[in-house]
Amino acid sequence: MFTHLDENQQPRMVDISQKVAGDRRAVAQCKIQLPREIKDYLTGQDIVLKKGPVIQTAIIAGTMAVKKTADLIPFCHTLPIHGCKFDVNIVNQDKNSLEIILQCAVNTNYKTGVEMEALCGASVAALTIYDMCKSISSEIVIKDTQLIEKTGGKADVKKIPLYGLVLTGGKSKRMGKDKALIKYQGQCHGQYIYDLLSKYCEQVFLSARPGQWQGTPLENLPTLVDVGESVGPISGILTALRSHPKVNWLIIACDLAYINHGMIEKLIIHARQDVVATCYANGDQGFPEALCGFYTPSALKLFTKAKNIGLHCPVKILQMADCQLIKPDNLLDITNVNTPEEYGQVN
Repeated sequence: MFTHLDENQQPRMVDISQKVAGDRRAVAQCKIQLPREIKDYLTGQDIVLKKGPVIQTAIIAGTMAVKKTADLIPFCHTLPIHGCKFDVNIVNQDKNSLEIILQCAVNTNYKTGVEMEALCGASVAALTIYDMCKSISSEIVIKDTQLIEKTGGKADVKKIPLYGLVLTGGKSKRMGKDKALIKYQGQCHGQYIYDLLSKYCEQVFLSARPGQWQGTPLENLPTLVDVGESVGPISGILTALRSHPKVNWLIIACDLAYINHGMIEKLIIHARQDVVATCYANGDQGFPEALCGFYTPSALKLFTKAKNIGLHCPVKILQMADCQLIKPDNLLDITNVNTPEEYGQVN
């Protein structure tokens, strides 16, 4: 029987009188895509318009919505809100757009959970951003509203965020120029992979040497600068893992000329959280294509240990670990393009 229907099939609120009160927490997240016109109004970590500070107003509106959830959702119980906090991150996706990643965390000590309160708060905060910015542009997209954490009930929920890294920090000696700046799909390949990963990841970064992208078409993209001496791809991988140690990473090298949506989606679908990484199997021997993989937080310990003993090859590092290998649909998809001759074959 449906819990919100009684024995006569009439709607009802679930009786929680026999439940025991306990600490409950929920975190909801949504993303707001903003067009280029709104970037001009960005001041620090807020968007300031004639109507007022957008982010601050959205937080106030979202907090009010959390407290009014039972008035909006028919069978939600009225419950005490012991804490409500918003985290807002404004990301410069590229020169044409902004993305706001908004999280609403709600706490209570009660007999039922607060996931609806968190979702309601995040949704109304996002709608407030839309309302305040719509006079500048109506090309605003609210997307990916979801519960990312819930504790204290029958079943806890904890979704690990997925970030993306485009490995672009190499010196490209064989190619003779930065491979991330080479054009394949009518744009710099570094930009293409960045845009590709942005469809699946909460945040995406380029890895780079200090000052590498200054004065180039990639200079405005979020970048993680290699820490310490650059010793190949491991430098970019370790910098990413250390900068955000509690997230999963999609790590893609900029010399993969044939990378596409299908390849990324297959990695995500087959990714396992109980291993260090999920990668494509490359070649007849099936060694891991380490620079096209889904990495879990456990990779940080492995790669740190490897670098400390002087092992810098990501393939050899993954061969020492528990790694999930999947077969590519076409070996050409994971082919590296490292020389002008190989580039000529692509085009």
